[in-house]
Amino acid sequence: MDIRGFSEKGAWYKGNLHSHTTNSDGMLTPGESAALFKSRGYSFLCITDHDRYSDYSGELGDENFLILPGYEASAVLYSGITLRRRIKVHHVNAILGTSEMQRRAVCGRPEHLEFLPQRVFFGSWNGAAVLQEMVGRMERCGFIAMYNHPVWSRVSEYEFTGTRGLFAMEIFNYNTVNESGTGFDTLHWDLMLREGRRILGAATDDNHNEGKFDDACGGWITVKSERLTHDEIITNILAGNYYSSSGPEIYDWGVKNGRAFVSCGAVSRVNFIAGGCVNDGASVLCGSPDETMEYAEYKLSGSESYLRAECIDRYGRTAWTNPIFLREQ
Repeated sequence: MDIRGFSEKGAWYKGNLHSHTTNSDGMLTPGESAALFKSRGYSFLCITDHDRYSDYSGELGDENFLILPGYEASAVLYSGITLRRRIKVHHVNAILGTSEMQRRAVCGRPEHLEFLPQRVFFGSWNGAAVLQEMVGRMERCGFIAMYNHPVWSRVSEYEFTGTRGLFAMEIFNYNTVNESGTGFDTLHWDLMLREGRRILGAATDDNHNEGKFDDACGGWITVKSERLTHDEIITNILAGNYYSSSGPEIYDWGVKNGRAFVSCGAVSRVNFIAGGCVNDGASVLCGSPDETMEYAEYKLSGSESYLRAECIDRYGRTAWTNPIFLREQ
């Protein structure tokens, strides 16, 4: 079984799928935010202000820098009607889908800068039902949906892991990693993958640029695409034709002649994470802290249901592939 992890043709385009501006609680204007990411070598940016849709694709985008229209929808569970304590939140990024998805939409897209009020609950809620309704509405309006920072959000596993219609979940959120160490979540990702859910992972910034701590240009995805257009980037994102990173680069990966392989920048450790039986998967480590490697392999046992790779450098910065599905659950 030979499987390519990335398409053979195309160029690499780096982008951030989660960012905030002065249209919600960010400190940079949309123009300033776009300029920041362009100056750091990014090719695309999705502006996802809280509960406010924006489309700056014409105003701030050009042939070398793509703006993806979107917003971050919110549902909040408060301890009481005083609105003082948030017990749990659902934050979901809605990113405008392809032209075909927009044509198939059964409800209208919001207007530029339209406010979409968050859903508010007191004391208790049916978190799973609330999230499913949010994602369903995004789909009906021509958006794709990504679930954000579940550990930071204080949600329980049953409130989001069964949701239908999510294309991805955040596995690394640079803002909440630096705020409170709550931005990592590959655990729930693997639990969903083990249950047969075909969901992708994404690293993002969730930048607000408040100056309290660094929250910009620390988490991103790099998409392989033949063209830098809205439809091509979204199509390749949905196909999982990208990797996520907080530092290292990944050049190629896949399965060939019964072995998984990954080619990457200099790292000190590669984890092959597999679904299947106990002991499936493997870690490949350098022999000393001074050594690095740029290639690693893992011989498949034959019982793996899916496989993904993590490439980790000496500073703990990680790059994540999306899963390859080897068999049905």
